[in-house]
Amino acid sequence: MSDLVIIGGGIIGGASLYYLLEKGYSGSIVVMESNDALAQKATSLSAGGMRNIWSTTVNMKMTTYSIKHFSEFKELFGISIGFEQNGYLFTFYEDRWDEIVKFKPKWDEAGVSTELITPEDIEKMIPGLVSGVDHLDPEIQEMLTISPIVGGLFGKDCAILNATAAATTYFDYSVNNYPDQVKISLNTDVDRIVIEGGRVKGVLTKDGDLIQNETVLLAAGAWSQEILKRSGVDEEKNIPVIPIKRMLFVVSQPKAVDYRNIPLTIIDEGVYFRDEAENLIVGCADEDQSPGFDTDPDKSYYEDYINLYMQARIKGAEYCRIQNMWGGLYAMNTEDHNAIIDKHPDIEGLYINTGFSGHGIMEAPAAGISMAEIILNGEVKTIPEVRSLNLNRIKKGDLIKETIVI
Repeated sequence: MSDLVIIGGGIIGGASLYYLLEKGYSGSIVVMESNDALAQKATSLSAGGMRNIWSTTVNMKMTTYSIKHFSEFKELFGISIGFEQNGYLFTFYEDRWDEIVKFKPKWDEAGVSTELITPEDIEKMIPGLVSGVDHLDPEIQEMLTISPIVGGLFGKDCAILNATAAATTYFDYSVNNYPDQVKISLNTDVDRIVIEGGRVKGVLTKDGDLIQNETVLLAAGAWSQEILKRSGVDEEKNIPVIPIKRMLFVVSQPKAVDYRNIPLTIIDEGVYFRDEAENLIVGCADEDQSPGFDTDPDKSYYEDYINLYMQARIKGAEYCRIQNMWGGLYAMNTEDHNAIIDKHPDIEGLYINTGFSGHGIMEAPAAGISMAEIILNGEVKTIPEVRSLNLNRIKKGDLIKETIVI
């Protein structure tokens, strides 16, 4: 018997556990993780970026809260998570630049530090980057649909971090400080949540073990919808969250270029890169990727697509050879690409904290404290805007449309 089961040993489950305990949850908690170690799925496979530059207030507020929390992490826990505020740099063509300039006061109003910079500033910030396109053959320009960069948006508070270290610290801290309340159950694959009469009655593992309890927090990311399906939750009451593969490539840097401490930079077609131990981490969302649990990386996607834009924009990028690569899963909310942080409206005792669509690490502390407040108090208090991320918005069509998605 347990008072609460958390399904998912990633950073969202870890942050939720930490804040629940720190805010006074007194019951027993079992964390169920299918792997033999915590935070080894989506959390460890992420790009590790943190930004508060968004088009929606709720995402701005959540990520600003999370950046502050992570900046204080070493002071709070005594653990370094590699938090570095080198910033984010978005680059824009002429067709979107006026929109960015007009939106700048919104970021200012929300307390998001942004700076509009010129193409010349961008080239100084990123060695070897060419903002124009005159150096490219017209056929290449047409094939890549590439245009001159006319301006950049720089967020100095944005950062990178080791998300795995942050997640495992949440769990270690919770176990060490609340040993009588917390149990971590590794190698425990959840078959289904037992639901009877519209109420949670327990959790059944694939090994046939039944944990009887009346409260479940589902923080299983891309696997959340499948767990609810196996639990008998029909499509109308299920969550619109599917697994989508995203790939990352560790590549060598251009020759004779020092990219240490550059911001995470987004160039043409959403291609992004940042420095990583004298290499670069490079990625770009494949819009043609089909849903599924496949995580095998495809080097041709880098060689035949991503690197073409790198070569077009950065001198020497033809030498950026793959050193390592991997694929991970986004928990993609198909309706509006934003999280669901809520008590399930139709199933008593079921709480949802998933569907972050690629920005779970950025919002984990904010999501954790918000979920703790929902469980303990019935509503979000610290970041009231999180109330808009309820599950009922899907049925009502009251969606949170985020336009700044990488």
